[in-house]
Amino acid sequence: MAQADRPSFSAEPAITDVQNRCIVRFHDSFSGADAVGITNRLVAQAQAAGHAKAAAQFVYRNTIKGATLNLSCSAASAVFGKDSTIMRMTPDSIVSISAPPSCVGPGCGGGGSEAEVTPWGIPRVGGPVDGSGRDAWIIDTGIDLDHADLNVDGSRGFSAFTSGPSAGKIDDDHGHGTHVAGTVGAIDNDIDVVGVAANATVIPVKVLDRRGSGTTSGVIAGVDYVGANASPGDCANMSLGGGVSQDLDDAVVAASENSGAFFVLAAGNDGDDANNHSPARANGTYVRTISAHDDSDTMASWSNWGNPPVDYAAPGVSILSTAMGGGTTTYSGTSMASPHACAVMMMSNGNPGSDGTVNGDLDGDPDPIIHM
Repeated sequence: MAQADRPSFSAEPAITDVQNRCIVRFHDSFSGADAVGITNRLVAQAQAAGHAKAAAQFVYRNTIKGATLNLSCSAASAVFGKDSTIMRMTPDSIVSISAPPSCVGPGCGGGGSEAEVTPWGIPRVGGPVDGSGRDAWIIDTGIDLDHADLNVDGSRGFSAFTSGPSAGKIDDDHGHGTHVAGTVGAIDNDIDVVGVAANATVIPVKVLDRRGSGTTSGVIAGVDYVGANASPGDCANMSLGGGVSQDLDDAVVAASENSGAFFVLAAGNDGDDANNHSPARANGTYVRTISAHDDSDTMASWSNWGNPPVDYAAPGVSILSTAMGGGTTTYSGTSMASPHACAVMMMSNGNPGSDGTVNGDLDGDPDPIIHM
């Protein structure tokens, strides 16, 4: 997909109208084709019942089976609440990045390359190693398609936005996704930084806007896309989160199992039990949840905790990585820990080691520090 102009700083329609959308989950026994057919029938039924503008925002065919309809769950329930094909209906909700950047919007960070340095977290997890030929799916705010220190494959990119400033856009208009991508795979050259899996290909899956916000329905759509297109041994990074969503959790687990890709999740920055947040609380054979520690191996005070679902800790405080617009910038958060682990999972073929445990784990069960 081609790079688009940077949009004006306005809220996406998908976010401002979130209360008027319903995630309708079908039974898992249905096929993807069934999901399309059921969705079409439900939309026609809603329109016949007086909801003239009823339509499907997304149809989920590859992980969970279902759709997001642009009418409230109360309206949907009144029209087809007793339909035997439906497992449940859940109101759509907001998700956001798992770490606040130093600033938001064009001109924040970046702007010029400098001589290459190795951020402290890279050797702490056993990098850098050569990730050439490996693919990392960055489910985030997009990736700066023109960054000189990243191998970005926009041809396989995805955008969950169908209207508004981010419609069809995979380029980063926030900065978060570009930073995450650099930690995974920044090129080992003579500029900026080097990633854990240096030279890996990073693929933008844009589910968050320039404010760092998105919807549960849109994130599920991105996960559904990765589940259908990733290959065994790839990694998919999700440095985002919100309230509990069983549908999102189930989509992550199904996408990982269907594709054989490793889905690596930020635990979150609430200083809270990660079991209270999705997708952090998801558990599966190919799914890992990551807390954050500093350069003295001490867990960050704001890092979410809990075992399960947290599997490992990784560097997440004062992390230097690639910036939107070029060059580098420094962020902190479990958003920064997760891509360290994503790269390790990918390069260790899902069999990472550990190098010690974190100090000060709030759940009293110290997380192992992931290592190649």
